Amino acid sequence: MADTVELLTTPPQILGPFYPFMHKPTDSGDLTGGGKAQGTVLYLSGRVVNKKGEPVAGARVEIWQANCHGRYDHPNDDTNQPLDPNFNGFAVTVTGADGRYAFKTVRPKAYQVTPDRWRPAHIHFNVIGKTEQLVTQMYFVNEQYNATDSWLNSAARKDALITDPKPIAGKEPGALAVEFDVVLMKG
Repeated sequence: MADTVELLTTPPQILGPFYPFMHKPTDSGDLTGGGKAQGTVLYLSGRVVNKKGEPVAGARVEIWQANCHGRYDHPNDDTNQPLDPNFNGFAVTVTGADGRYAFKTVRPKAYQVTPDRWRPAHIHFNVIGKTEQLVTQMYFVNEQYNATDSWLNSAARKDALITDPKPIAGKEPGALAVEFDVVLMKG
């Protein structure tokens, strides 16, 4: 009998100060307001699986993020960056039988936390499976502030949280696509 290789679980991250508790999430999976939002369109998809690689059907996947200017639509974000009235920074979907999820969003921008501290561009995830919940963040390769971000650098396997979006054909000019799989312990 062959040994079964277990996947490593996705590292947890903080919920952060900008969880959009006061907003109703879009359940269409489209945060771009039907393509009206400013910024580079990002097609974000992936699978939610357990450590055995089995799909987690029916998992609730929430994402929230800053807009293309580095601003959250949240009362705690008092930066002077502009809000985009066409960008809904919060969406929810449920995985299919194959564990897949998909969102259409924009690539977020880094933002200043204090005069001497910046957060790199990232997207927050809250994944609720059948038996567990995972809060994590997805980052982007070659971001200026990745090397100095305390939350990213505190992750047990930060490489599991860093993605590399690629151009996607047949979509909006300049659109990018990225896959981000989430591995839960049991699902």
